[in-house]
Amino acid sequence: MHIPSGASQTIDILSFSDALTLSGRSGGYDAGRWIYVPDFYTEYRYILGTRGDNPLICIGINPSTAEPDNLDNTLKSVSRIADGNGFDSWIMFNVYPQRATDPNDMDKVPDRALCDENLRWLRAVLAETEPTMWAAWGTLIEKRDYLPGLMREMVALTREKNIPWVTFGKRSKKGHPHHPLYLRKDSTPEPFDVENYLDTCF
Repeated sequence: MHIPSGASQTIDILSFSDALTLSGRSGGYDAGRWIYVPDFYTEYRYILGTRGDNPLICIGINPSTAEPDNLDNTLKSVSRIADGNGFDSWIMFNVYPQRATDPNDMDKVPDRALCDENLRWLRAVLAETEPTMWAAWGTLIEKRDYLPGLMREMVALTREKNIPWVTFGKRSKKGHPHHPLYLRKDSTPEPFDVENYLDTCF
């Protein structure tokens, strides 16, 4: 279980580029298979996933305790869904990168510097590949008022390159996309109009 030690503004953070440069040097996992930034356990995580040319990028709300070779149940489900739908890799990315096992423990006010570094990762991966974006945050997007706005910033970056968005499973009564944890193994993707969703729900 991870409970933040304090507000993100009170901790030192590595920039995404510095964390990426250092990634794979901490040892303890196969850096040829995994991408993990930062590559050590800390109060935030930009990305965790496997390496490949055709990734399914799962967008959640915030990271929890998962690490390479020590996935939580949510990421085990993400891996199964990616494998079952022909993707050669998957990446877990979050709207807000602060680790909190309980999303109610997330910052009440977002750390803008942390948000900006988080978005730099998305720019970096979109410059190198054309992934499929999986909306997978469930009802957790309602936990903080700032989350839909951060989501819009991410969507704008994907729209510059016409990156497709999908969902798996049924939506909630309010229209929120399904969380990975509760998906069937044989779930298949459906196109997702993420901009219309944000306009309608928020």
